[in-house]
Parts: sequence; C-alpha cells; structure tokens
Amino acid sequence: MTDVSGSLMTEHGRHLTFLDKTATWVSWALAGAIFLTVGWLAMAPDDPLGAVSVLTRHGAWMMLLQAAGLAAVTAALAAVIAGRRLPEVGTLAAALGLAAVSLRGATAGSLLIEWADVAPVSQSSLPLQLALEALAWFAIILLARGFSIGVGQWCFGDRSVWHQLPAGVDTGWKPVPQDSMADGLKHTLLAGGAALLTFKILSAGLSTRSVQHGQACFVVAASVCIGLYLASWVVPVRSAIWSILSVPLLAVGGYVWARLGPAPGGLPASVPASPFLRVLPIQYISVGTAAAVAMFWYLVHPELRSANPSHFSSPHASPEGGT
Repeated sequence: MTDVSGSLMTEHGRHLTFLDKTATWVSWALAGAIFLTVGWLAMAPDDPLGAVSVLTRHGAWMMLLQAAGLAAVTAALAAVIAGRRLPEVGTLAAALGLAAVSLRGATAGSLLIEWADVAPVSQSSLPLQLALEALAWFAIILLARGFSIGVGQWCFGDRSVWHQLPAGVDTGWKPVPQDSMADGLKHTLLAGGAALLTFKILSAGLSTRSVQHGQACFVVAASVCIGLYLASWVVPVRSAIWSILSVPLLAVGGYVWARLGPAPGGLPASVPASPFLRVLPIQYISVGTAAAVAMFWYLVHPELRSANPSHFSSPHASPEGGT
C-alpha cells in the first residue's frame, strides 16, 4: 500500500481552472493580510526600526509560539480554500506570511548594528545564534505543514491522493521509482549543498554594499531553485518534503560558513562580514520554503496533471493496481 499524505495533491487529472487559480491567490492574500496585521503585533521588534528576529525583542519564546499559531491557522485556511488542487499550498501560504512580516521590519544590517552595540564582545557567537533561530522558524514551517495536512484530509477525506507521483511516471528527467529514504536524503543533501554554493556565487560583489530586503530574498530564492533543479536532475523525487528539508541546510550551513570563514576588517557595522549574514533567519526559512514549493510545482506538478487519471482514482490503490 502506498502511503497517503496531506500535501494534498488532489484531483490532478485536469488543469487548474480560473476558479482554482483565484482560490489560490485568495489563500496567499489572506496569509499576507494575517501576518501583516495580527502577525506584526505578535512579532514586531522592541525597536520600531528593528528587524524581525528573536534577538530584537523580549519574550522571544512567546513570539515564536504566537508565530507558530498564526502559521498553523494560515496553512489550514489555505488548505481549505485551495488545498484540493495544489500540493503544499498551506505550507506555501505560511511561508509567504512569514516572509511578508519580515519585510515590514528592518534588514539584517540593522540587526548587526544593534548586536554590535549590545554585545560587542560576543560578536563571534552571532552566526550560531542565528542558525539556532533559523531552526526554530523551520520548526514553525513543519508545524504549519502538519496542520494543513490534517485539515486537508479532514475536509477532503478520500478525495486526497498521493503525496508522490505513481511509480514509473516520467518527471521530465527520467522515470521516478518509489521514493526511498536514501534517495530522499540524497536529494536533500544535494539540493542544500548546491544552494549553498549558488548563494556564495550570487553574493559575489555584494560584500561592500548595504543590505536590502529584495536583494537578500532574491539570492535565497534563486539559490534554492537552482539547487533543487540540479538535485532533481541527479536524484528526482516525488514528494515535496525532501525539497523543503534542504532549506534549513542552506540557512544553518550559511551561518556556520560565516562563523568559520575569514572576516575582512574595516567594514562598517551595517555591512556583514560574510554574505550569509545578509539574510535574516526568518527570511532564509520563509523565502526558501516558498521557493522550494514553487520549484516542486514547476518540476513535478505538470506531470501530475498529465498522468493517467486512473492512478488517482483512489487513495488506497497501489500504482500496480493492487491494494
């Protein structure tokens, strides 16, 4: 029996209609509205001009709990609105909401300035603290994904189908076998490593420039997309979770690289010594997750729509036709 998951790849036998696309856009707009209003009240830094981070406010644990609750609600609503037709739409909605609220705050440059003023003697510990914060934001993403899975299955029942492609369906690279743990981990590691190197390449020449939100988010999104493209060419998989798991590898790997790498001197406090410090932890995770889901749709979703509808007739039917 093939496992069933709430990534909610449902009713992929036909193309998305105008109503389906409208529902998807509504779910994303709702995510942005929730996080830019209630989310900002829960996650705003103590300094009105500060960045959105657990390092910029008191009561960090309460902030993370409130953010987790909002992400779960947002993902569940998106799953109800558009989850029948699109996989991981709840995960993407939660990621977009977190990304939106991060843009309302200041950039990583202001965080570096504040940290230099508050804790100048522990500057070397900052990358490791940011890495731990990135893991906390990723835990929130996983929680939101879990809620969207549960709500989607509760709402749609047996109309939900595979979280993976049926065995033997061509993804455009080569026939994809049943996902295995080994292949999934290979895909994740390849994608994370490729994204890390791509980030370093794309950040070349930015070392003396001020940090901008758009610049930071673009580099993260482009790195994740390129990393997943290469990983899918080498080790294709049918579940989005392997792509999503590569995002914290980029974030934590980047911060560790920043901690261990050489630090050029003579830079102002607002200019990061490493390109990996130009991105806030919440942006690594939120923008990276959104890019991972979007790339998963780009690589896999068209093949799902063109797959034999009989593969999706029942969530309990195996690809070979057994149970």
